[in-house]
Amino acid sequence: MAHEKDLRWRKFYDGWAPRYDLSIRLWALLWGFSDAVERRKMVDRLELRPGQRVLEVSVGTGSNLPFVAEKAGSEGRIVGLDISPGMLRQCRRKSAALSIERDLIEGEGAHLPFPDDTFDALLHFGGINEFGDKRAAIDEMLRVAKPGARIVIGDEGLRPRERHSLRRRLLLKINKLYAHGPPLDLLPPDAKDLRVDYFRGDACYLIDFTKP
Repeated sequence: MAHEKDLRWRKFYDGWAPRYDLSIRLWALLWGFSDAVERRKMVDRLELRPGQRVLEVSVGTGSNLPFVAEKAGSEGRIVGLDISPGMLRQCRRKSAALSIERDLIEGEGAHLPFPDDTFDALLHFGGINEFGDKRAAIDEMLRVAKPGARIVIGDEGLRPRERHSLRRRLLLKINKLYAHGPPLDLLPPDAKDLRVDYFRGDACYLIDFTKP
């Protein structure tokens, strides 16, 4: 059964879905970065090869899928999961217009409907801060990833040294989710090649590592 917090966010994203892409473009313009460049930066961290199986948890409207498809190639398999039916509807329209082959599934990050060790790479951006059970979601991402798979996780979270600047204080007043930090305590202690970085105008964290 879905966590009560997750159900509230599903309702929120269902309502926001038709305006989501426009709002993200405006936000990127305001903060002075290219949304496409930053999304490609995330996907590059997956180190994808043609023919691999890739899962994106919280696929949203599918803005990362063109970059995933470019790397995985026609022989790869792309699966996107999201709790919001509204976001998935937008994703279906966008990816169909771009002729991107993908499987889209409605589901929760804390209860992934896939067998163990299924995917060669896993991407999640823009949801972990909001999950009702973050630990369960990360454990599930690890479970369905193959040993040696690359995992990339990111969300709102200011670079620590930037949190006291005027611009960043204003940002925190607008959205308190930017006060979050990367959930490193929830990662396996033997995670390999772990990196933590900040991007999207230093307003989001980016974690990538290899499943041991």
